Amino acid sequence: MTERAARAARVIVPALAVGLIIAVLTVYFQRGFVPGDAFTYLAAGERLNAGHPLYALSAGDRPVDLHPPYWTVPLLSPPPIAVVFRPLALLSDLGAYAWWVLCIGVIVATLVALLRQQPIWTGLMMLVLTIPIVYELGVGNLNSVIVGGLVGAWYLLTRRRDEYAGVIVAAATALKLTPGILVWWLITQRRWRALGAFVVGGLVLLATSVAGAGFDSHVEYLSIIRQTATTGTSDLSLAGLARAVGLSEATGAALPLVALAVGTLSVWLLRARPGAAWVASIATMLAASPVVNVNWFTLLLVALAPLAWRMESIRPPLYRPGARAIDPSASE
Repeated sequence: MTERAARAARVIVPALAVGLIIAVLTVYFQRGFVPGDAFTYLAAGERLNAGHPLYALSAGDRPVDLHPPYWTVPLLSPPPIAVVFRPLALLSDLGAYAWWVLCIGVIVATLVALLRQQPIWTGLMMLVLTIPIVYELGVGNLNSVIVGGLVGAWYLLTRRRDEYAGVIVAAATALKLTPGILVWWLITQRRWRALGAFVVGGLVLLATSVAGAGFDSHVEYLSIIRQTATTGTSDLSLAGLARAVGLSEATGAALPLVALAVGTLSVWLLRARPGAAWVASIATMLAASPVVNVNWFTLLLVALAPLAWRMESIRPPLYRPGARAIDPSASE
């Protein structure tokens, strides 16, 4: 590609992506401006404020859609998101819309940051993920915050701001569990300061969550994890796709575990290439989850971060066993 063609592509590809997303959003919002997932979180915060069980509906609770067998409880997320929504629930419906505005702001800011660094690759990814991005913008799901947070964590890691990155990964894990695979990335990259911050931040977040949602809610969530890993697997997960092509339930249920094992091994094998190992981690977040909805694919935007901001490996290349590694505590 000539320099002139490359300059044109850096403008045309993002413009096409943004235009397509706006066009699809226009059609999508004909259904109305109702961020469904934000209201699910709001209802969870209201239940806690009322002293009701978090993972069951009581008399007088805000109605929440249930879709057996995929979910039979009014919230599939860990308790911390309900704790976050306790103050927002004091605003009634306005709390859900305030969260929605935050989610839109985070995803838009993240896309702008990625477009500035890698306009062509980001534009192409946006074209591929048009439907997931539109859905994400429309429902107020916490994936928007996860995407922005993990892209920010990668940026901080490239700047050796490991403590802040570790806390962000801890917060993402507390909200959604699956970002916990990045702990393995931190270990294989020998980012010990980030790992320490993850542990400390995680303990603080756990204590806050227990104080805000109660110990019993956290114990109950363990049973919900077991349910979603078996009868509650969604259609877009590996288990659901296996079910769609006629494989047995047992085989389908095993596939996310296989994906986790393969992903974990891949992150270790790619440890000399931190960007590639990061991409493998993000892919594992999706492949190993028993519950995957269409908007979850926006998490793949996080895989663009290594293209946007380069990171030198602190390990010697695997094919040079005698090479010296870069000191991870060295300044830039």
